[in-house]
Amino acid sequence: MKITFFLPYMEMKDVVSQTFVEQQKQDTEAWQLETILKLGTQILGDISVSGDVVIARGATYRKLKKILHHVPVTELKISGYDIMRAALACKKEYGDGRIGFIGTQEMIYGTQNISQLIPVELVTAEADEEKEIHAQLVRMRDQGIRAVIGGVTATIIARQLGFSVVRISSGKEAVYQALVEAKRAYHLSLQERRRAELFQVILNYTSDGMIAVDRNGEILMINREAANITGLSPQCGGQRLVSLLPQLPLQMVLETGQPVLNHIVRVNDQDINLNCVPMQAGEQTIGAVAAFQPVLKVQNLGNEIRRKKNKKGHVAKATFADIFGDSPALKDTIHLAQQYSKSDANVLVNGETGTGKELFAQSIHNASRRRNEPFVAINCAVLSENLLESELFGYVEGAFTDARKGGKIGLFEAAHNGTLFLDEIAEISPRMQGLLLRVLQEHEIMRVGDDQIIPVNVRVIAATNRDLAQMSRAGLFRLDLYYRLNTLHLVLPPLRERGTDVVTLFKRFLTTIYNRNGIIWNGMTAQAEQCLLQQPWAGNIRELYNVAERVAVFTEGRELQESDLRVALTGGVYGNAAKAVSVETDTKAEAAMPESETALPGSGMDEYERIRAALEKTHYHYGKAAELLGMSRTTLWRKMKQFK
Repeated sequence: MKITFFLPYMEMKDVVSQTFVEQQKQDTEAWQLETILKLGTQILGDISVSGDVVIARGATYRKLKKILHHVPVTELKISGYDIMRAALACKKEYGDGRIGFIGTQEMIYGTQNISQLIPVELVTAEADEEKEIHAQLVRMRDQGIRAVIGGVTATIIARQLGFSVVRISSGKEAVYQALVEAKRAYHLSLQERRRAELFQVILNYTSDGMIAVDRNGEILMINREAANITGLSPQCGGQRLVSLLPQLPLQMVLETGQPVLNHIVRVNDQDINLNCVPMQAGEQTIGAVAAFQPVLKVQNLGNEIRRKKNKKGHVAKATFADIFGDSPALKDTIHLAQQYSKSDANVLVNGETGTGKELFAQSIHNASRRRNEPFVAINCAVLSENLLESELFGYVEGAFTDARKGGKIGLFEAAHNGTLFLDEIAEISPRMQGLLLRVLQEHEIMRVGDDQIIPVNVRVIAATNRDLAQMSRAGLFRLDLYYRLNTLHLVLPPLRERGTDVVTLFKRFLTTIYNRNGIIWNGMTAQAEQCLLQQPWAGNIRELYNVAERVAVFTEGRELQESDLRVALTGGVYGNAAKAVSVETDTKAEAAMPESETALPGSGMDEYERIRAALEKTHYHYGKAAELLGMSRTTLWRKMKQFK
């Protein structure tokens, strides 16, 4: 570290150097000393200082204090003893008259009492700059004063005006103390600078733009983000903010002492949201701070936070590459779905149970421009009306009994900027149909128990295995909602219309299951393949996978025979026992059924509707449907085949 010492006169250099060396012997830090002789304050304007701390005396100190901002400036003080020594020397040399004393306020402080200690009458005058010193000396001359004591500048000017002069010299003890104070000032300045740098780093890396002003509205601090947002220079400190950005209400905050919160103003061709708060010391407002961000950035940040928060549980995993099959019906459907992926319009997916409606919905999402946003899915048939409403729209704390503390966001909010998949859309109540229609029309939702409107940007893909157009004509589904959902329409082909895709998928399922269990599969016979192709597959791909699971259990990797497959198709009952069980249960069930329920299509369409209703009610779970109808699974299969 270096100390730059401004010498008030050349003879002082030896005293300063000697005192510095003596002090360094006791100091644990390594310091350097630089001495500069500068006479007069007028020549200090363009001074360059290389030291870490500066020591100066009198008017030179006061001038340097004003112009040096990057280094601390310490005063070499003139003590009362220094003044008394100079006054006594002046009296001894020039007689008993009054003696003038020109100095700074700090220098002349307390000199009124010197006359009580020594037999000298001092006439004091305060002056900092050379012009002031000259004017004060002229007044003293007019008062009859002929001898003057003072600093270097004052004695030079006094001598030019004809005064007898004695220069006030600083003693060794004053130099010693000045060196100690300079080192202490350096360390304090270093700590303050480090705190300021740390504070500036924190401010520069905060996401808010920040500007602080003093009580006069002059800029104290502006961080990097504020400069970027407003277009102001980072070096605009000291300028009045009201002249640069009059739309920022900091001046009003200074005048009223009241904060301005969530205020929208236009700055640099963009809307910004800002908060302005006063800085107060006690009851006095000493400044104000504005923190702000562009409105668009706030919105995007909220979307990003919401997306990251919900992404873990709301991700579409499937793509079109996961849809296997080579049938023309499937390829045409995939091509149409890929075209739909380019749009943001709502999609209605129709397909029998098990045809892969959610698989297509996920694939459409992952091929769309919303692919990096949430994919949220919900089955509308498994929730009550109230529960479905709270799940879709969310709720606020206290909206109902057992409501979660702090409330909960709904699936529409969770799917913001992404896709919401509504499965079994035909099962929602008329009231929920109305609520859903409003969301699709207005693109905004309201949480249960709240009155605040929340805008949402969601693409809806709805799915059903029912004919919504027919339901609308029958008054069971709102026609206006149907048209909102049916902007784009996708019909998935059932498995029975996909030809050899049945065999392809079955082999893929079995291979996957066997590999999972570490078993090598030896394939299947042509007869078994033909048996697969002859099945109605009312449960479609889901049913096909279940049969593959059964086959894997009892074949253990050996070549699959037709007989094995038929056992799996009947639920796992072997040989004659299967036939006996089938005949017995069929006979009992049919004997117990009314004639109208065993009739064939044409004369017995009531039975057709009953079977279809039972299958839909049980989501094509054949065991539950058969139990509901009071017949065996075999009879149900036979009648399904008869009714095609």
